[in-house]
Amino acid sequence: ARQQAMFEEARGHLDLSRRLVTIDTDVPVETGDMCVAEEYEHDILEIIDYYELPSLRKYISKVKPAPEGQSAAIEEKPAGPAMPELNRVEPSVLVMKALAAGCCSVIADSVPSGLFAAAPSLTVACLDSGRCLWSDGPADAFRMLLEDASVEKCGMDLKRQINVLEACGISLEGHLVDIELMHYLLNPERSHDLDVLAKSYLGIVLDRPVEPKPLMSLFDEDPMDDDGAACDQSLRCAAVLMLADKISEEMREASLMELYNTVEEPLIAVLARMERTGVRVDPASLMEFAGHLHVRMNEVEAQVREMAGDPSLNVGSPKQIGTLIFEKMKLDPKAKKNSKGSWSTDEETLTALSDKSPIIDAILEYRAVRKLLSTYVEPFPGYISPETGRIHTTFNQALTSTGRLSSSNPNLQNIPIRTELGKEIRKAFVPGLPGARILSADYSQIELRIMAHLSGDEHLIEAFRSGIDVHAATAAKIFGIPVGEVTPDQRRIAKTANFGIMYGISAFGLAQRLKIGRGEAKKVIEDYFASFPAISTFIGKTLENARKDGYVTTIFGRRRYVPDLTSRNGTVRALAERNAVNAPIQGSSADIIKLAMIAIDRRMRAEGMKSLMVLQIHDELLFEVPEEEMERMRTIVIEEMEGVASLAVPLTVECNYGENWLESH
Repeated sequence: ARQQAMFEEARGHLDLSRRLVTIDTDVPVETGDMCVAEEYEHDILEIIDYYELPSLRKYISKVKPAPEGQSAAIEEKPAGPAMPELNRVEPSVLVMKALAAGCCSVIADSVPSGLFAAAPSLTVACLDSGRCLWSDGPADAFRMLLEDASVEKCGMDLKRQINVLEACGISLEGHLVDIELMHYLLNPERSHDLDVLAKSYLGIVLDRPVEPKPLMSLFDEDPMDDDGAACDQSLRCAAVLMLADKISEEMREASLMELYNTVEEPLIAVLARMERTGVRVDPASLMEFAGHLHVRMNEVEAQVREMAGDPSLNVGSPKQIGTLIFEKMKLDPKAKKNSKGSWSTDEETLTALSDKSPIIDAILEYRAVRKLLSTYVEPFPGYISPETGRIHTTFNQALTSTGRLSSSNPNLQNIPIRTELGKEIRKAFVPGLPGARILSADYSQIELRIMAHLSGDEHLIEAFRSGIDVHAATAAKIFGIPVGEVTPDQRRIAKTANFGIMYGISAFGLAQRLKIGRGEAKKVIEDYFASFPAISTFIGKTLENARKDGYVTTIFGRRRYVPDLTSRNGTVRALAERNAVNAPIQGSSADIIKLAMIAIDRRMRAEGMKSLMVLQIHDELLFEVPEEEMERMRTIVIEEMEGVASLAVPLTVECNYGENWLESH
């Protein structure tokens, strides 16, 4: 219906558009020789390598030689270590050699789709007296090596490889050296692709075929036949082994090895188990909710059309909404069209106008309901596995710049659960175990507690230690009144300020959220910092150190680089300042819940619990718990989540059971 409306709207210029995009082949153009024959300066390849733009190489035809005695424009990195000699051996030989070496690299050659497909074939390699021995074959041929916990396993995205191996009954044991994950800790916002890392650290191009030299087996059999595709995988396996040394050394220099060993590496297996377990989603509940949403969307659409006085208005059309708001209703006489000649009608723009007319909130609600339907409710049934009846999302451990987990296929981290309609989605998340219930465990105000710890502000610390309402205590401090006299509106202002300060909220942003004047919002911020001077000092020192070091760190040493702190562009610099203040708080929160997941998983397995950890969404963990384990699981979860870190203020957890996620939260 939306596309049909758009075509109807464009009917008048469809013919012109078609003519404009049609190539006219009748133009009398004498082409001649159109080949590019230009020679590029000698430093072009170094620039391409420095900025990691390998796709441009195919456009480079000729390069001038460097003038004698002239250095390159871009400083070359030191040459990488020489690649070891590649020797192919039988799987049995590789297993014996790798067991003796205590380390191997593993790459799944053909990863099957889904968690329950056929077993993959593997390429496995190890170092032996300066050579790289490698072999390939079915996963079962390497079972003894893969399941030996004394052998270190190196690879890329080892969580994925754990799951495909588990599908064929093989457990990947031993310390995991995940190159992608380690490089993520070093440079969270750079590419962690193996080809990029090999070129950057080792100076080799992995998509270039190599000719491995065969090695006689220990049993004097004929050398194995070479295979082009396998050769490429052998080079990748060798690169992984070499990168393990290079990146580990860099990790130690940056004091990041402890973070990897205590947080990220043990979390790999926990997340792998959660992905295999999946979460049960009731399709019937989703269908019922979808019906309610369609009814509500139609109601709101009718309201918008009535307020606009236009029964044919396409509420889903940004162009028509822009014309309505800025030309017909003139809600913002100072508004200007963007560079494309259109009115901006994004959420931020509309929210700023919400006090001008009730039609704005109605339009925003229409969009929210439509997005809820199209992004979450309607697609979810398509993700349900026919084998398990569950959704098996993928947890991305090496993606966000703050250290938070994200998820994909589907994305469960961005379910809009703050709105009343969004919360209803949680009703569809139900137990999959017979007779079980959902246990939800949620850290209470963890980011605010971390800010209290990092800033050392005595007022916030005392509020959390005494167990009083921290937002009421903040309001009392800001407005200079006893806690008992704080009104609900004053508490709301203090709560918004508490969380907004962590994100570097401006007077304009606070005014928008609270729907108050900018002058009043500015005074709230000034009064806040006057009441909590330690927080102001914390922000100042954080920015000072970030400008000096180029990065900020969490309580546990996780880094986020903020190079734009010195940008001449004020908008870019302001964003970097907000990130610099927020990253230590949000990143510490992410580290804490990761440690809690590891500790809870360890307890559950040690005590032989039947309960399942099924989801992590920011500060919340979700479990399926059989009736007979309810009390024990509640104890385990609270003990581990509250005791996982020692801060200046206590960590508290809200823990509840329900027939579904909505009831338990």
